[in-house]
Amino acid sequence: MKSRSLFLGIVGGLSGGIVLTLIGLLLYTSITTSDSHIPDGTVSSAGTATDQLPLDFSNLGDISDTTTLVGQCLELALFFETATFDQILELFDQTVSSSGSFHTRYIQEFLVKQLASMDPQATLAAIQSSRPTRHLNLIATLYSSWATQDPAEAIKSAARQARHMQPAVIRAIVSTLPIPLSSDILQLADSLEISGLVDEALAEVAAKQLMRSSPQAAFESIFSDNVDDVRQESLLSETIGTWMSEDDDEALTLLLNGFRDEYAKIGLYDAPANRLFLNLLNQIVQKDPHEFWQLNLDNPSNLRDSLNDHILRVWASLDPQAAMEAISEIKGFEIFEESFRTVWRTWAEVQPTGALQAVRQVPQELRATVIAYAVRSLARTERVEQALSSIIQMKELGENVGLAVRWLTNTWIEYDVSAATDWLLATDSVNDTLRNSVLREVLPALALSDPLRAYRLAVEYGKPEAFDQRLTLENRVIESLAQTGDFERATALLQEVDESLLVTARSTIGLSLVSFGKIDEAIALGSELAPSDQPQYFQNLAILWFQLRPDELFENLAELPTVESQQSVATTLLQDWLEYRAEMSQDEISLLENLVSETKSQ
Repeated sequence: MKSRSLFLGIVGGLSGGIVLTLIGLLLYTSITTSDSHIPDGTVSSAGTATDQLPLDFSNLGDISDTTTLVGQCLELALFFETATFDQILELFDQTVSSSGSFHTRYIQEFLVKQLASMDPQATLAAIQSSRPTRHLNLIATLYSSWATQDPAEAIKSAARQARHMQPAVIRAIVSTLPIPLSSDILQLADSLEISGLVDEALAEVAAKQLMRSSPQAAFESIFSDNVDDVRQESLLSETIGTWMSEDDDEALTLLLNGFRDEYAKIGLYDAPANRLFLNLLNQIVQKDPHEFWQLNLDNPSNLRDSLNDHILRVWASLDPQAAMEAISEIKGFEIFEESFRTVWRTWAEVQPTGALQAVRQVPQELRATVIAYAVRSLARTERVEQALSSIIQMKELGENVGLAVRWLTNTWIEYDVSAATDWLLATDSVNDTLRNSVLREVLPALALSDPLRAYRLAVEYGKPEAFDQRLTLENRVIESLAQTGDFERATALLQEVDESLLVTARSTIGLSLVSFGKIDEAIALGSELAPSDQPQYFQNLAILWFQLRPDELFENLAELPTVESQQSVATTLLQDWLEYRAEMSQDEISLLENLVSETKSQ
């Protein structure tokens, strides 16, 4: 009990800094001066009855000072000496309804450690009732305590956890056990098929130990291990943070060079890895943007230009004026033009008002883009009135606001599509050509909240697409509804559809019905057409139907309303250029060929 109490005291210090270190030491002192200890794991019935607990933790959220918390912890430590598992569990249950304050979290972890030392299996069941935001931390606390008692059982239990929970609980276990792990534990992990997660946890432990003596070596070790680096982003971030705390120009140069070496290894289309490196680069650059920008230019590599762009984005988001002044140093170099555009675009995003005020300093060919970035930034932060007035002001100054109008409406429709539509229809800041073009993006979005208005506006402002009726604005409105699965409202719009577009409109809904697996409904929708139009409808569905649900196509082919409809599907799928025969059985090919041959014989 003494060793466990000391452990709790130390953990308290690590969790909460100096104040909680004092709490931990007070707990250890109070417990070691008591002569009435119960061995670990004992479930005692002596002492206070469950319904007469001397402590009440139902209002932990009301604790606002450390002194009160220290007092609560001391009382709790003394209570542990004689309390049963059920009594401690009752206190834990009281904390579940408390607010998620620091004091609540600290007391909860304290209780879970004690409960786990007595019955880890029962504790695991108990903490399932904790808040989702706390569950992961508490379960890690449980497994850390469990590992000190019975590592094998802790490992077995961890393997039974949900997949998304396994990394955290295995990390808690491995971080608690002596390194290197025993061969028995490694063999057990291998038999439970969690050896990969154990390797990941071991790599993290090794890197954290190495970080204290050499952040550079820790950085290199993380990339040299066999664990996915993307899953170790937080560890890499911590390592870089430690490295950057060294106020040494040479250390920062090594950091940037190490970063570039590792960045050069990732594939062009590895999106998660690229995102990881950009996150880390942001962290690196923020320490001293000018220094890292200069280091990158002074140490050329194949990545210099792309890193320059990323560095300038970070720098310009922090201090656009300083970034702009710095790039004046490279005027005349090939890299200058792109750097200039990057700083201005970023400036417009982070300080839209300032960028618009200075827009006359921007070369003419770049102004429309800078204005658009600034207006979109205003719209994204719901400063729509300011965005609208900026468009009017820029237009009065003779600037091209077409791109700004597009970006404004594309952003605005995400949270108030009706207002965006009203403005676009009423404003004289755009000409009719631009208005009609932007409505192609706005009306499909409006259809989700007001389909009838959206469709009627599409009829009014759309223009016939003679070469493909599927591209008409009216059809795009119907498609936007159908693709969300709102078939009732999409079908209701068919009453508004001109006769010349009816087959296309029904086909659009039918395609979405097939995508959602509603085959009977898709067949019924086509059956409502005139017999002469049905073959075209089912031909329009044939390719997607075969691609997504080939088995259901052949199962339902005979259910199509007319032989001509069946033949139209068969003719479509047997086209040589589609090469679908290779994906069919011989019986399926024969069925389609027989249908086609009937067509030829008629």
